[in-house]
Amino acid sequence: MGTLGAALSALLAVDVAAATSRYRRNAMLWAIIATLLGTAYVFALLAVTLFLAERYSPVAAVATMAAVLFVTALILMAVMAGLRARDRRLAEERRRLAAMQTNLALVAAAGVLRTQPLLAVATAVAVGALLGLGKGRRHDEKS
Repeated sequence: MGTLGAALSALLAVDVAAATSRYRRNAMLWAIIATLLGTAYVFALLAVTLFLAERYSPVAAVATMAAVLFVTALILMAVMAGLRARDRRLAEERRRLAAMQTNLALVAAAGVLRTQPLLAVATAVAVGALLGLGKGRRHDEKS
């Protein structure tokens, strides 16, 4: 059993190393993409402001761009608030579902205990034996 555990842990280590490398690479690429998109956004704002400055006064062009950016920020804040509220509702629904499943499992276990007490005792002994054997093996391997 020791060699199987070693092989499984080696596979897990390889998977973790590959995942870490992949995440690091993706993070670097996303950082470069974000930098390029941010720079493009700044230059687009500058181009629109310069275009407006040719048609209107520079002060009006800058004020218009500031107003547009302010409204855009307000819209994004509203979207974020909506997403946060949706996430809270989904989390509450998951909690309710988990509580309902736990209650159903307890009712089912109580029903089995009432109708077939020997089956319930056998299940408890089997689970206890499995947990006990697992701890015993780890303890024996360490010494």
